Amino acid sequence: MTHRQHWLIRFTDELMTMTDDLTQDQAADFVRRVYAAGHEAGVAESAEESRREGE
Repeated sequence: MTHRQHWLIRFTDELMTMTDDLTQDQAADFVRRVYAAGHEAGVAESAEESRREGE
């Protein structure tokens, strides 16, 4: 069985390798906020596409 790392841990670790001044908590908070914003944008975009298709 292959172990897959949770997206939050994976991207937090990646962010921390690119910066020297973030704590793990700060990096995880940033990753969560970016993920949430991307999710909200995707939902809004899908709704807009559905609305356009319905016209």
